[in-house]
Amino acid sequence: MWTCPDCKRTFKNTNQSHSCLITDITSHFINKNQEVTQTFEKLVQEISHLKKVKINSLKNAILFTAKTHFLAIKPKTEFLDIEFVLPEKLEGFPIHKTVQASKYRWAHFVRLGSPEEVDKQLLDWIKQAYDVSG
Repeated sequence: MWTCPDCKRTFKNTNQSHSCLITDITSHFINKNQEVTQTFEKLVQEISHLKKVKINSLKNAILFTAKTHFLAIKPKTEFLDIEFVLPEKLEGFPIHKTVQASKYRWAHFVRLGSPEEVDKQLLDWIKQAYDVSG
């Protein structure tokens, strides 16, 4: 594990490339639909039981990190774009895109428009991403 001397974030690899630009979480929700904010709040509440999770607010995303980051959230005007990585490729709704991130990892992308879309299936996938993150 390596800690950046400038932004104090922890990374798996020494001198890992990253942005040190830390922002306030509330800045991500300026001029966004109220349901976007409520959906984010529900996600945070639902995963708050996971141990040693840090939330880093960067310029373009909000990252959830344990040993490595396991969830990225990008608030848009009408929805949250979320990304998580699993060791297998999942297809079908609500996943709208998958990308092979490495030989044994697949990035999955989901768009959430309301707090009701934070369901058990999604939370199970996020928990799996947390478990495989390190």
